[in-house]
Amino acid sequence: MNDIKEAWNKWDYVCPYCDANIVMTIKSNGHPHSEVCPKCSQPLTLMSVVDATIDPITEKKEEEMITETPVQTMTLNWIENDVETTKTYSESDVRALAYRDKSYETKMNEYYRKESQLRNLLEEVYADSDEQETLAQIAEIFDVPLTKEIEVTAWVRVDMTIEVDIKDGEYDIEDFVSSNLTVDSYSGEISVNNHEIERIEEGAY
Repeated sequence: MNDIKEAWNKWDYVCPYCDANIVMTIKSNGHPHSEVCPKCSQPLTLMSVVDATIDPITEKKEEEMITETPVQTMTLNWIENDVETTKTYSESDVRALAYRDKSYETKMNEYYRKESQLRNLLEEVYADSDEQETLAQIAEIFDVPLTKEIEVTAWVRVDMTIEVDIKDGEYDIEDFVSSNLTVDSYSGEISVNNHEIERIEEGAY
C-alpha cells in the first residue's frame, strides 16, 4: 500500500430548494465534482471547505505484531549452613528439577527393592554358610544389618494395685483391667503385635 500522505478536503453543501445537506470528502487533486443536488437537480450552495486529510494506513509487520510471552521464573529462599540464600529458577530449571526428582525416585525404589532381596538372601544363607565373613563384608558394604525377625510369645504375670469405687458395692475388675492394661516395649528391637489377657484373679500372690 502507498504510504504517501495525500491531501483531502471536506465539502459541505446545502440545497436552497429542497434543504438537502450534501457532504463530500474528495482528494484535493482529484477530478472536478458535481455541485448539483442529487435529489432535485438544482444548483447547490457551498457552505464550507475544510481539510480532511486522511493519514495513510500501514500494516504492521507480522514479527512486530507477535508479542513474546514473558519468561516465567520462581524465586526461593534456602537455608544453607545457617545462611539464607536466594535463588531464582527459570521454567526450564524447574522442569529439569522435576525430571531429576522423578528419576531419583525411580532409582531409589529400585535400590530398596534390591536391598530387600539382598537382606532376604543373607537371612536365608548366613547361618549355614561357610563364608560368613565374606557375607558380613557384603552386608557392611551395602549397609544391610544381619538381622532377622522371629515370632515370640511370652507369658508374663503382672501384679497390680487398682483403686476401685466401693460406693456401688460391685465392680467389674476384669473389664477394668482389660480396658486399662497395655503392653509395650521401650526397645526398638521389639515390636508388640498383640497382647491377650487370659486370666484375672483378685488377691496378692
